[in-house]
Amino acid sequence: MDTTSNALARILYQLAQHPDVQQKLREEVMEARDDGTGSLRDLDYNEVMELPYLDAVCRETLRR
Repeated sequence: MDTTSNALARILYQLAQHPDVQQKLREEVMEARDDGTGSLRDLDYNEVMELPYLDAVCRETLRR
């Protein structure tokens, strides 16, 4: 059994069930991607790892 794909599927399922959480997470990611010029940039690994709401969503989903 592939635990990574199961965890990702569970997180995506939970986000689909909770659109308010999905929207808040989207806002956090979009804010992080904003480069200040109206364009969006890709985030590197370290930047993704510093997103507190993303971390909370993943931890809470995997805790259950």
